[in-house]
Amino acid sequence: MVTGLNKLMEPTIDLPGSIMTLFKKTVKGSLFGDCNPTYDIPRILDLYMAGKFKLDELLTRTYTLDQINLGYDDLLSGKNIRGVVVHEH
Repeated sequence: MVTGLNKLMEPTIDLPGSIMTLFKKTVKGSLFGDCNPTYDIPRILDLYMAGKFKLDELLTRTYTLDQINLGYDDLLSGKNIRGVVVHEH
C-alpha cells in the first residue's frame, strides 16, 4: 500500500513492472482510506465518545489558533506528525 500525496503532476514512485506482473500485484488509488465520511466519521466519533476508540494517543501535539504557524513549522521540521489545531469559542 502506498499512502501520501505529493505535488499533483509530479511523478512520485517507480514500480518494477516485472515484479508487479510476476507476483500479480495491483496499484489502486485511495482517498481518505476509501471510507464513507457520512457513515464512518459519526461512527468513529461515537466509538471515541464511548471510550472504545483511542484518538488522543495518536496526537503528537495540539495547537491553539494563534500557534498555527508554529504547528506548520513543527510539521516541516519533523517535530510534529499528527498535530491538531484546537478552536476554542
